[in-house]
Amino acid sequence: MNIQESIEFNPKKATVLIIQKTEAIKMFCVALCKDQILPTHQAKVPSFLIVLKGQIRFLIEGEEIEMQEFQTYQIPLFKNHEVKGIRDENIFLITQELT
Repeated sequence: MNIQESIEFNPKKATVLIIQKTEAIKMFCVALCKDQILPTHQAKVPSFLIVLKGQIRFLIEGEEIEMQEFQTYQIPLFKNHEVKGIRDENIFLITQELT
């Protein structure tokens, strides 16, 4: 699968592309357009983020973290956060541990 060719950018809402899902992990990509926001939510399982394309702003409990392509971040559990796309096209990969 080529992620960039498979994912769509929708200016009305964030787009999610499932890469792999097993009993142990869930791996998916999120596409955000410029200034698009993935609304406030919490990670309820261990989740690791990798920026694949563009730039995002990760907002967590009043702190802003600017992330460039290829930067990684371990998302803290049970803390409210949101993600904002900075460039025209932004893709990040989330890997969640389900067990």
